[in-house]
Amino acid sequence: MSMEASAKAIFITNTFAQAHPEEHLKLWKRFEQEVPFSKRSGAYGVENMAYVRWLRKQNNPTVNEFLKDSIVHQS
Repeated sequence: MSMEASAKAIFITNTFAQAHPEEHLKLWKRFEQEVPFSKRSGAYGVENMAYVRWLRKQNNPTVNEFLKDSIVHQS
């Protein structure tokens, strides 16, 4: 796990939570239920990386729009 990937995942998680707090809380609860603890624990940032991977697989319109408009255009 690279520090750069971890930092990006933390940034995406925090930015999404700030931009869409209710949607983030709803999705985070599902993430915790659906992704085993062993796949989202360990080193600093692993949980955020797992969350971002999980978010991308959900095909959620709010997440897709956020990633396209707020993250991809920023890179």
